[in-house]
Amino acid sequence: MKAITRWLAEHSIAIVSPLVLLGAWEWASAAGALREAFFPRPSTIAIHLGQLAADGTLWGHLATTLIRVAWAFALAAVLGVGIGLAMGLWRGLREGLDPVFAVIYPIPSILFLPLVGFLVPPGEIALVVTTAVTSFFLIAFTTTHGVRQIDRLVIEAALHYGARGWRLFTAVLLPGSLPFIFTGLRLGLGFALIVVVAVEIVSSSRGLGALLWLSWQILKVEDMYAAFFVIALVGAVLYYGLAALQARLLPWVQDVADS
Repeated sequence: MKAITRWLAEHSIAIVSPLVLLGAWEWASAAGALREAFFPRPSTIAIHLGQLAADGTLWGHLATTLIRVAWAFALAAVLGVGIGLAMGLWRGLREGLDPVFAVIYPIPSILFLPLVGFLVPPGEIALVVTTAVTSFFLIAFTTTHGVRQIDRLVIEAALHYGARGWRLFTAVLLPGSLPFIFTGLRLGLGFALIVVVAVEIVSSSRGLGALLWLSWQILKVEDMYAAFFVIALVGAVLYYGLAALQARLLPWVQDVADS
């Protein structure tokens, strides 16, 4: 109980601020400051969200989106961490890939959907690969930086005491870069959700993005806001969940993103 109370006290601003925003929205819709046909009260949206959950509509779309995010994030994480570590360790590889990354990274991921469709079977595989693009670059960039920021004196000391090859990697390089890797994973997971919702809007009939877009097209406003709130909630849970995992696995390290 004390732990919960302490956690609530430490995160009081983060808890109160969205509640204040929702309260202001509720008041503005009820008072007529916002047109309720387009900005229904949060309480109305909550009731409608419960109805979507009760009839199963919400769970089907939510499961589809989460599965796509999971596959895309797994693909981006494995390739991003692996290539990022290699780029951090080998200067030649880094100099060779930097120009490629600089050209491709600024391109919005959703624009790769037609190109990916030429390379892999259209459908779910193309959607997952497209979603993974931006997350891959974020994870690779932060992992590379994590390796390169390790103090050279630490590496030299490890070499002096006989650390070589795999032992040097597991004892010095990987632990030293883990905070940056986790930062990249957190950013990559958030962008995976963003991109998968965008791709669902343009190329899918299932998923939270598809539900939001279809609802907007036929002006089912409650459905649209329900999808919007669920997407926001999923994003918050994924982000803070990975942050909690980082704090549990790396309790001795200050969060790089918050430093």
